[in-house]
Amino acid sequence: MIPKVIIHNSISLDGSTTGFEANIEVHYKILSSYQPDAMIVGSNTAKTGTQFFCEKIPPEEESDFKKPEIQPDDPRAYWLIADSRGILEGLMHVFRRSEFSKDVIVLVSEKTPEAYINYLKERNYDFIQTGADRVNIRQALEIANEKYGFELVVSDSGGILNSILLEQDLVEEISLILTPEIVGKNGTNLFRNLEKSGIQLGLLKNEIVEKKYVHLVYKVLKE
Repeated sequence: MIPKVIIHNSISLDGSTTGFEANIEVHYKILSSYQPDAMIVGSNTAKTGTQFFCEKIPPEEESDFKKPEIQPDDPRAYWLIADSRGILEGLMHVFRRSEFSKDVIVLVSEKTPEAYINYLKERNYDFIQTGADRVNIRQALEIANEKYGFELVVSDSGGILNSILLEQDLVEEISLILTPEIVGKNGTNLFRNLEKSGIQLGLLKNEIVEKKYVHLVYKVLKE
């Protein structure tokens, strides 16, 4: 069984995810209102996002090699980070320490460097290995449901992962926070990597937030 997947992102009026200052408080307040079991993030987005957690990457400590103690009533989500190339080696403790995360589960492939797999094992990170060259996202989500009981996963990522989720018909809803700003030609379109066309959407919600932002929620209409 595949969990329900929602894409959530903050964009400019012209559909860019970069080139403007998103309201992080509004972004994560709305995201947390979904009460997801897990958030799924691509490695590039995660690496860029380290700047929100710390100005400088801190050295690892002994506690970073241990799984955090999780209370049964902990409302936070797990983070599923897709990183088949191991580009987050040396950074994973930043995410484990985050106040917004229960812990990190890493999605890797058969081509993931053995050194990175050992890095994860030594620090007691759970990982899901699927796909020959790249992570098989569909299989990874199925395993996440079977092994951890995840029923709702929210994608808080960029264009590459979100496009894969849409290409594979895994998305049920798209949640967008529209920021009243136009980025122009230097913007980075949210669905720039999407090759599939003609995806039909149905409007579920249209709400003004803080008299400035618009929260749009669409249902992805299945063929």
